[in-house]
Amino acid sequence: MLSVRISIPFRLHFYSIIVLLVLILSLLSSVFPTHVTNSQLSETPITPVNPAASESSKNLLAYLYSLSGKMTISGQHDYLESPDEWSHVVKTITDTYSGIHGYELGATLNQSDKLISSQRSAVVDSAIQWYKAGGIVTIAYHASLPGTCACWSNVQKTISQKDFDKIITPGTTQYKQLIEDLDKAAVYLKQLRDTGVPVLWRPYHEMNGNWFWWGKKNNYASLWNIMYERFVGYHKLNNLLWVWSPNAPNASADKYELTYPGSDKVDILAADVYGSTSDVKYYTDLLKLANGKPIAIGENGQLPNPAIFKKDQKKWVYVMTWGKLLTEDNTPATIRSFYNSDVILTRDELNIDPMNGILPNTIPSIESLP
Repeated sequence: MLSVRISIPFRLHFYSIIVLLVLILSLLSSVFPTHVTNSQLSETPITPVNPAASESSKNLLAYLYSLSGKMTISGQHDYLESPDEWSHVVKTITDTYSGIHGYELGATLNQSDKLISSQRSAVVDSAIQWYKAGGIVTIAYHASLPGTCACWSNVQKTISQKDFDKIITPGTTQYKQLIEDLDKAAVYLKQLRDTGVPVLWRPYHEMNGNWFWWGKKNNYASLWNIMYERFVGYHKLNNLLWVWSPNAPNASADKYELTYPGSDKVDILAADVYGSTSDVKYYTDLLKLANGKPIAIGENGQLPNPAIFKKDQKKWVYVMTWGKLLTEDNTPATIRSFYNSDVILTRDELNIDPMNGILPNTIPSIESLP
């Protein structure tokens, strides 16, 4: 009898331990799944560099992370004075729209303040409609030298390091003029913020070359930080994702890392690549610097061969063709072939619901494509 009284509790205790272990293993498998699906990847929380980033911005960044290594979004840039022109050319040639529409806030044609305001308002209107239609918005900013006319010659103005230092030094006349210019641009970004439109914001690009007034300066990051703090801290532009966009290094453009503002101020790294994209070093060097952040082709003329996105350059999340170079550097047949590629996403394939912030749960892997 004694043995019976001992064995029954022992068995009960033993089975209780087994049940408990099964429950623990079940919980662990849900927290640390052995196989991460595309749906789970797209739902992984991604933190923008702005801690107060809007939900739509967080969702967009998470979506770009989920695309890396799987698909690449097509993009087309348009100019300030004609914000839909080349996007419509894409539609005419391919019967579809690019996934990303590139806009411009910098004025370069010596327009009056009134005309600049009207043109920027047209950009805002177009961007809102584009986002409502399920597309992604990116905006560039060709800024004239503070205190000068809105002219292309003042965007490409050559200035010394000493003169640049005056622009980024608080209290100087040049600094005050810089802030005035930033505040004018912020007005239109606020309108996009207030209508819930997230923006891939790409200012002061190609800074590793010497063809813009902000180029090849040893403290370029100070300019970037001034804009970041003014837009995020002062204007509360929490709809912006910050895209740092150097030129692909060459004889005229320095290595990427020399002008990188730092991972705490950049969400996406995008190289401007003109000519052939066959030089894989453009890709590998940027990928290394990104250290896990999404990378893209911020500008291109000649469309890349989509085959590179299936082989040794899989992690470009988008590629944006610059304005009129769409047809100057590519034949209609080449454009159609690019947009019809099974690895390139167009606007109708993004399935973004701007009203509810719903993003695709399933992103096909390149390996699964025919």
